[in-house]
Amino acid sequence: MPRKNSYEPLLNGELARLLSEYGLEVEAEQRERGKQMDVVVDVDGVRVVLEAEIGSRPGAIRDADRRLTQGLTSLVFAVSYPSGMKIVNDLADVNLEWTLRSRTLDAKKAREGNNPVWDEGTVRDLADAVRHAPEQIAATDRVAQQLSDALDGAVQRLPVEKRVNLAMTLDLPRGDDYYQTAAKRGLLVIATAILFHHRLHSYGWDKDPPGDGSGEWPPASPVSCAQDMNVVASHRKAWLTILAYDYKPVFDTAMTALDALPTDMDGQQNLRELAEHVGDIAGRIEGVRHDLLGRIFHRILDTARYDGSFYTGSPAAALLAALAIRPDERDWSSHDVVEALRVCDPACGTGTLLMAAAERMYTLRREAKGLDEDIDPIIDEAMVEKILWGYDTNLTATHLTASTLGMLSPSTKFKPMNVHRTLLGWHPGPKGEGRIAYTGSLEFLDGSLFTKEWPSAQQVDEDEITDRHAPPPMDLVIMNPPFTRDSLRHDQFSPEEEAAIKAREKFIMGKLENTAAARLSGSANAFLVLGEKMVKDGEGNLSVILPTVMATNPAAQETRLYLADRFHIDTIVSSHDPRRIAFSENTNIGEILLVCRRRQSGESKPTRVLNLVRNPETTAEALELARRIDANDGGGGGRYTAQYVDTEQISAGDWYAVNFLSPWLVEEYHRFTDMPRLGEIASVGPDGRVARGTYRKQALPTKSGRRALWHHKTDITVSMKAHTDVYIEPIAGKERTADKHWGSRGRLLLANKVRLNTARVSSVIVEAPALGSLWVPCHPHEGGEPMEFAICAWFNSSPGILALLGGRDNHSLSRPAFSLDTLRSLPVPAMSIEARDKMATAFEQIGGQILQPLPRMADDPVRVALDDAVSDALEMDRRVGYASPACAGPRAIGHESAVWRLTAR
Repeated sequence: MPRKNSYEPLLNGELARLLSEYGLEVEAEQRERGKQMDVVVDVDGVRVVLEAEIGSRPGAIRDADRRLTQGLTSLVFAVSYPSGMKIVNDLADVNLEWTLRSRTLDAKKAREGNNPVWDEGTVRDLADAVRHAPEQIAATDRVAQQLSDALDGAVQRLPVEKRVNLAMTLDLPRGDDYYQTAAKRGLLVIATAILFHHRLHSYGWDKDPPGDGSGEWPPASPVSCAQDMNVVASHRKAWLTILAYDYKPVFDTAMTALDALPTDMDGQQNLRELAEHVGDIAGRIEGVRHDLLGRIFHRILDTARYDGSFYTGSPAAALLAALAIRPDERDWSSHDVVEALRVCDPACGTGTLLMAAAERMYTLRREAKGLDEDIDPIIDEAMVEKILWGYDTNLTATHLTASTLGMLSPSTKFKPMNVHRTLLGWHPGPKGEGRIAYTGSLEFLDGSLFTKEWPSAQQVDEDEITDRHAPPPMDLVIMNPPFTRDSLRHDQFSPEEEAAIKAREKFIMGKLENTAAARLSGSANAFLVLGEKMVKDGEGNLSVILPTVMATNPAAQETRLYLADRFHIDTIVSSHDPRRIAFSENTNIGEILLVCRRRQSGESKPTRVLNLVRNPETTAEALELARRIDANDGGGGGRYTAQYVDTEQISAGDWYAVNFLSPWLVEEYHRFTDMPRLGEIASVGPDGRVARGTYRKQALPTKSGRRALWHHKTDITVSMKAHTDVYIEPIAGKERTADKHWGSRGRLLLANKVRLNTARVSSVIVEAPALGSLWVPCHPHEGGEPMEFAICAWFNSSPGILALLGGRDNHSLSRPAFSLDTLRSLPVPAMSIEARDKMATAFEQIGGQILQPLPRMADDPVRVALDDAVSDALEMDRRVGYASPACAGPRAIGHESAVWRLTAR
């Protein structure tokens, strides 16, 4: 795609040259992973990116934020050149504008209610700002970026054939960027082993060998390995020495990766530089914490589109573990009680949730025993060998899990560690049979699980498969199960292998009693059933991270009923922070934290629904939030709101309290729960995807003359009476399907996405029956045109918008989506003929008048008139007033939020 302004590359080049003159290490127009960065600066090992636009602050911020979400940097400057600038040589003398962007800093600004602060100055001033930028982010972020950049550099220096070799040796999926990402994962395995080597050496094991192994001791130190002329061989020898005693999960996999690297002079130098970077990092951080390694791994592992691997952020993991593991549920001072605990993550990824659970248990035991140490040596061995269990299909993820769990206590034996790599896809059968399709941890639902041994550089069969019986019943199953739609799951496999996996899944699910609850359209459903099967009867706990749609979408109703039937739904946490509605690292769809406890006899406690105003950015902040929640301090100083929902409501699948910050607002929404549903009084559909898949749009009249309302442009569609905006013509070869759907066209159209900060209407009447792309036809079963007008009036009135927001699917706060099932489930008042006709008359009178955007509802005379007519026709209690952007405590969330506060007039 051509750049919008042909002068920008020239200006970027000149900017890079000037920054270089001012003492910075700079590259212009650098490309990585298919993404082009305008200017890249290396500041003491930290990559700082500059994204520049001519005369456009919003454009510069947009591009800058993309680089953050793409994981290319932790720090990026949005730079605005003077408007209309074309003379490159003038750049040194003009004033630029810039603002620094980072996830941590931007979240802090959002909490403080600030808009981006723009600085102004010359290129020399910008150079000073860039030079000091790394000082403004947390040490962990800074170190994570340094290690990530070191890995990028090592990958770039690898010959292409060696990248391929490394990826294939570790059985890593091929990426679109020619093994770039896969090779980086492989090098991360090596870097993690080097960090672990440093951790071992810091424990003084050069004097006292671990375990019962025999052989040469001590191994060379990691520093001497990095300084050796043959750095590959020196690491290999040291790791073989360590392996003679223990640590197979860490060093066997790393040695397999090491043996795939080139051993020529350039290859030796490449590994030496990486080892030196890792050594520098190990020497500058206190311990080697999972927060660091996990953050890097989450940044470089991007398979969520295909397998639903959304990796949990450390703050969310800490919060979920704190809510799931309570101080009053057992005697934490008792060694026997703690040692008897069993905690499992059947989709453990990089081990973030297991680490959070371990740290929570350490904290509770420390508080109960009055211990001062961070680590309790009495529990260390039990934690790694008995208490924690993890399973995942991803080799590098399980390697990282084993490494970081081991870093809890390097003196602990690894041989009984319960972290296993499960099989997904075609693999040889356990007894020499031909290829068999496996489904990962879901195999437990069929009685047992086959795991693949760690790759070995010691001539052990890489394809050795072990039959693992189901683990013991768990006190806690804690997980972030894979979630992606069925059409994308397992797309990393060939069509034949994908079909075999899905056939195996279907076979396993077909044997279950609760097939509906475990349906695999989103894959998380089946893992919830698996988790329920793994949890102890009578006292177990299932705690998970799920997409918010699991709490609101009608399609997930069976799963909600399944969980509520088997557990007391103890706590649901939803984020209403407009900057971060997710709890996972590599997604921006809304998510919830869910804590379920086995129901005790006669128990009928309400469910606690916590809607966060601010999603914690750090583990410390998350733990402070958990402390305030436990203290029931009435909102944590504006951090959250608490609602308590009756068991009957939750058991009926009504979890819609996650959709509103205000408890009063939830109460108002539930006034509508006894109303008929739209699907009961009208047919709804087809979905806009149908129109996009069977028709092409164009501005000029087509042969068929068919029309559609394709867009939802909020500066054009400004009233309830709207006009179609495009002509449509069937796509060649799809004429029959297009004709079929044309028969479902209608005049009443409902929006299936609404941009809440700018939208004016949620439903419209068009001049003639039509289809839509962002609009869905709706046909009342009876009542004809007056009923169409009445429904349109309802969904544009204040109570109708409340009904709409209460049923939304929160993929995005500012632009909620409405599936066909969701639209059909929206409440619509039962209308007498007289009420219907009054609302239809009101529509005819004011339907063509311009409505103000939703945030300005309270000041909109047209909306007031519509509300008067609707409330009069329906004899509705006027407590429902007007919507405005939500405020939480002293800080306004702002127009980007989809959280609304209804206020009485």
